Amino acid sequence: MYLKKLELKNYRNYSQVNLGFDKNTILILGNNGNGKTNLLESVYYLSTGKSHKTYSQDEIIKWGTNYSTIKAIIGSETDKQPDCFIEIELRKNNGTRIKIDKAHQRKKSDFTSLLPSVIFSPDDLKIIKSGPSERRNFLDGVLEKIDGSYYKQRLQYQKIVAQRSSLIKSMSGEFNRGSNSTLEVWDDNIVRYGIDIIKKRCSLLNELKTEFKNYMRSFFKGSSVDIFYIFSWDREDMQSNHTNYSGSSAGVRNNFARGNLRKLFYRRLKENIKRDLQYKTTTIGPHRDDFIILMNGGNIRFFGSQGQQRIASISLKLCELDILKKKAKEDPVLLLDDVFSELDIERKKLLVKAIGKKFQTFVTATNISYLDKLDLEFGTRLLIKDNRVTVLDL
Repeated sequence: MYLKKLELKNYRNYSQVNLGFDKNTILILGNNGNGKTNLLESVYYLSTGKSHKTYSQDEIIKWGTNYSTIKAIIGSETDKQPDCFIEIELRKNNGTRIKIDKAHQRKKSDFTSLLPSVIFSPDDLKIIKSGPSERRNFLDGVLEKIDGSYYKQRLQYQKIVAQRSSLIKSMSGEFNRGSNSTLEVWDDNIVRYGIDIIKKRCSLLNELKTEFKNYMRSFFKGSSVDIFYIFSWDREDMQSNHTNYSGSSAGVRNNFARGNLRKLFYRRLKENIKRDLQYKTTTIGPHRDDFIILMNGGNIRFFGSQGQQRIASISLKLCELDILKKKAKEDPVLLLDDVFSELDIERKKLLVKAIGKKFQTFVTATNISYLDKLDLEFGTRLLIKDNRVTVLDL
């Protein structure tokens, strides 16, 4: 699928935008702070039903107004299918109204499969450099795009964790027969729902592992690279030695092969109860899991250079692109937000080669000088200045 038309009203810094696109690469030029990323964000919202920049819908609505609209026409790659019309109205205090082909829809999930997209941005570096929550969010974000049931499963699990943690907090560090029996019920539910999340995450990580290694090796010739899922109950034991994580990967494989993961998870919950009571929360489970990337034997989060970490985050997003194309059976829209500026010319060229020319691609940049050296052909060039979008002559 591809985006044929985009119309915005009261969106971030834009009062009114009306643009048409073809299937080629779209270049968005403008100084920093002028709203290039806001334009990409609106396309991403069409694809996922959420922003990649904020959890607050009110931030999207233009200051001084009480609503914002995103209207779009989605076309098929072959143009054999009829166009799809999407209208999203965002109101203050998280009110949302959705129309698909002029028919009202109740859920964001009704339209999020219509325009698959992958966004590359400087903030992707957080996946590598920040804490485990950023890496969990990456896996969960990909799974929500390819598995229609995953979001509900994760939401249900989060509710159960909140209930169990609330019970633990009320226990004031002591057991009693009544609270212990209730705790067992929540333990059963945490394991029941948590196992599905762990298995889906591990399956995804296993699926992208080979391509991730290939991408990293294409950027860094001769490097050894691996990627492993880490259970929350193993993380503390490993933090004292950042370079030796290989044992955990074997544990993941062995537990899946033997069908022991459920028993192990339940046993670890029981063993960890004193720590839970101490911290008054649920300290283990997939909500605390992580994955790590080893490069030449060291955890890239701690021992990788800024350049290596940047390429690792880009390689993960390239894997997301591959998986989304495979699972959705549609070419995703690519959103490249100032990605090239921090790469040297050789790695810029490698990234362009890895992406290829098969996708409708939106590229933001502050100037076109370094882009002229790359094998990119722009079908549309936009200039953003003073909260206005102008189509430039080719």
